[in-house]
Amino acid sequence: MRRHLSTLVLLTGAGCQAACHDSGMAHGFDGIEPSANLTWQPCFDDFTCSKLEVPLDYANRSLGTTSIAFIKLAGKNATSESPNIVLIPGGPGNSGVDLLITSKAFAGQAFGEQYNIVSFDPRGVNHSGLAVDCFSGNTKARSAFSRLHNTGVANISSPSFGEHYYSSSIYGEWCNDAVRNKSPYSYYVTTPAVAHDLLTFVEAEAELAGQSPSDAKFWGYGASYGTVIGATFASMFPERVERLVLDGTVNAEGYYTNDPSSNLDQSDKAIEMFATFCHSAGRQRCSFWGPTPADIMTRLDNILHQLQTHPVPISRVESRDLPTLVTYSDLKAVLVQALYNPVSSFPMMADALHQVEKGNVSAFAGMYQGLLIKSDAGHIIQCADSYRTNILSNFENYKETIEHTTSLSRYVGDTWPVFVDNILCRSIRPQLPDSLVVASPKVGLEKPTPFPILFGSNTIDPITPLKSARTMSSRFPGSVLLQQEAIGHTVINLGGSNCYFAHVQAYFQGIIPPSNITCPRQYTPFIDTSPL
Repeated sequence: MRRHLSTLVLLTGAGCQAACHDSGMAHGFDGIEPSANLTWQPCFDDFTCSKLEVPLDYANRSLGTTSIAFIKLAGKNATSESPNIVLIPGGPGNSGVDLLITSKAFAGQAFGEQYNIVSFDPRGVNHSGLAVDCFSGNTKARSAFSRLHNTGVANISSPSFGEHYYSSSIYGEWCNDAVRNKSPYSYYVTTPAVAHDLLTFVEAEAELAGQSPSDAKFWGYGASYGTVIGATFASMFPERVERLVLDGTVNAEGYYTNDPSSNLDQSDKAIEMFATFCHSAGRQRCSFWGPTPADIMTRLDNILHQLQTHPVPISRVESRDLPTLVTYSDLKAVLVQALYNPVSSFPMMADALHQVEKGNVSAFAGMYQGLLIKSDAGHIIQCADSYRTNILSNFENYKETIEHTTSLSRYVGDTWPVFVDNILCRSIRPQLPDSLVVASPKVGLEKPTPFPILFGSNTIDPITPLKSARTMSSRFPGSVLLQQEAIGHTVINLGGSNCYFAHVQAYFQGIIPPSNITCPRQYTPFIDTSPL
């Protein structure tokens, strides 16, 4: 699910930001007109881009169209017969255009240079149509809402919990008003609609190549929320699946019912492994080292308790900078962020904790505010997808959910629901036609796809746990699960391993790996640097 941590956060989190849109780069999307036929034009120096015109509602084409931005990186050894592998971006709300620009060098190495690599901005995101600003450019209103709503980690015994819950209705009212008055179809951004857009793309590419659109097949690699898009595509158009890898699999039922608890099964295990790896690495490599892993965990717990009862003020009077307060919520935000890519994040977390023990808490300043998601796109997509099946419909439901997430994870169970902020959906009113929503949150099939789906997972994924991959694999008969011994969110975000990508490349060539293979660890926190 959502976050920004490493270069290859590409599939799971943030984009490449300003560097991807440097005015010195040749030809962005500004001059590209949407077309029902794919027209590839040079863009961003090494890529080609196109805007594909698609129906707002495939079941009611009279409503009109919107446009989807696609970007392609030609494989160095690709031919006119080479398939496109579509990188399905994470989020929801993340840009596939940014992810491919950011991951250009890695993509060819990971999948093979004989393929063209394509990605896209889903509906409502970045260069594609139907984007909406819920506050319509009113930055003061957005800031005021943020102050009212972002009250720290969820604590059901604190008055701030009620403030967090009840203030969420403000967001929905502003979003509903913006859609109603400025962009009436901006809730038409659901995952089933995106899946249908991908079929439209596949058929348009076939037609461009002089092939039969009805015979066109889909090749894709999705990670994190991209696995929801991929699984939804496979359930809607199973006969079109030629190759599909789903890495860091989201439990689709949890996603479509807006349930944040389905993500936390392995979160505490990952935090405990921080202590294990730190101890094993030794004092020279881990600054928060202790004589035993238990000692490291005890000291971490002590710091958490200390900040919970005694937040630390930082006046910054000497520098005349703005004062701040380092809180328990700031440290919890650090824990959440560290879970995404421990190879790169665990050493930084150890250094920050070591500084706290020396009396310096400045490394944690502002971390909670930095964790919060500021884009509307992800919230709108999530809320549109779950508006008929949202389990967070009232205060008691939300309170019970927080109690459940806290019981699942003592380290991030009170932070994760606030981070993903699913409660914002309670007042959003999409009013969508049946054609734009899933028939059932339990996405899956009764019979195999023409070629088996390959599920990939780290042995410990603290954001989309291994259990989710097994659950989703069980819903797609004939699918295979490939495991990577590692801790972190998605295999590709951590750089995978030679073993993992050898199996992925063989899969794209038609060789299905035996089920439940586990590739050995290639990158170890505190010992190795992140390859990305």
